[in-house]
Amino acid sequence: MTIVSDDSILSFTGVSAGYFSVSSANNSVILTSSKGGPVTLTLTSGTYTGAGLATELQTRMNASNTLKGLVDPLTFTVAYSTITRLFTLTSSAGGTIAYTHAGSSAGMTLGFNADHAAALSITGDLPAGDPTAIVLELRDAVERYVQRICGRTFESTAYALEEYDGKGYEIINLRNYPIISLDRVALGKLDIISVKNSGQYEHTASVSVTATGLRLVYDGVADVSVTWAANTTLSAVVAAVNALGSGWTAQMSVTGYDSRRSSDLIKCFGRSCSEGRWVYLQIPQEAEWDVEVYADWGQIRRIGGFPRGSKNVLVDYTAGYSAADMPEDLALAVKVLTKHIWVRRDEENWGTSSYSSGELSGTFEREPLPKEVKDILDRYRRRPRLT
Repeated sequence: MTIVSDDSILSFTGVSAGYFSVSSANNSVILTSSKGGPVTLTLTSGTYTGAGLATELQTRMNASNTLKGLVDPLTFTVAYSTITRLFTLTSSAGGTIAYTHAGSSAGMTLGFNADHAAALSITGDLPAGDPTAIVLELRDAVERYVQRICGRTFESTAYALEEYDGKGYEIINLRNYPIISLDRVALGKLDIISVKNSGQYEHTASVSVTATGLRLVYDGVADVSVTWAANTTLSAVVAAVNALGSGWTAQMSVTGYDSRRSSDLIKCFGRSCSEGRWVYLQIPQEAEWDVEVYADWGQIRRIGGFPRGSKNVLVDYTAGYSAADMPEDLALAVKVLTKHIWVRRDEENWGTSSYSSGELSGTFEREPLPKEVKDILDRYRRRPRLT
């Protein structure tokens, strides 16, 4: 999901899918066939789809007696791929076609940036046309920028085992909001699986817990075969580690948790476990039941406060906006900034703060954001909130 949909941003920027604009500045193509040439073809000015421009060029090629010849004339086809966004020019059997770049003002429009030697078929060098792809890339970059400077993720997203420091206060401010659902608030961690490797001091070994499974490293070689997908319970993880060999051993540290889901293991990194040293993997303690939620502010509250500690409060929740309730002003800010970049993309002095030429010099006033965008985003910046 995005803050602004594809259709909405294309409509706002005034860009249609797959258009090619041909004018007197970019309407010539120089081609040579096995029958004759080179000949300069002139395309009719106008706005085309990829298929439409292919048809126009094909018509011009087949209308040229020089290219097709008068005896046993060749026929030509031109195709545009909506997947690769490349034009391909093809001669009928027994013929060839070649392209000359110098003097072909329509070359770049068609995706050709160099000469093409005679062949039965020639294909453009660069993806051509369809500015929708550029606009959507700009939209994606703008959304990443907006979320970075606001310090929030706006699209509805699920967060698992997000860690917070308890400071004794009654309120914790979650990193993302508004809260859509809250599935668990756990206080503290429980040592649940112990892992070691029997390699002695001349060897190194470590264990990490990632989002998808264990990362077991022995002498710099990583084994990531113990995954949550293949081992859905803690007991299955223990069995999988013991089956690896190479000195790896695992065991449950607490009984009664064999069937707990393996994805509950809390992330950790590079815990050294060589020379038979046990290290402990953890899961959250049992979840709290007396937590209040202030959804719009992204706050959770516990009477008596959250006990002091480092990363001792773990939260599973979903926060952000769905496509249906994405704030209109936030979406507008993304649209305006995307269009601002789109319309200025060809300005050579965009982003410069000063210039000089001979005896002339001056400065440009640099405004990184249009004012209306800045005003909107200021309302959505994540700021420290009272605890």
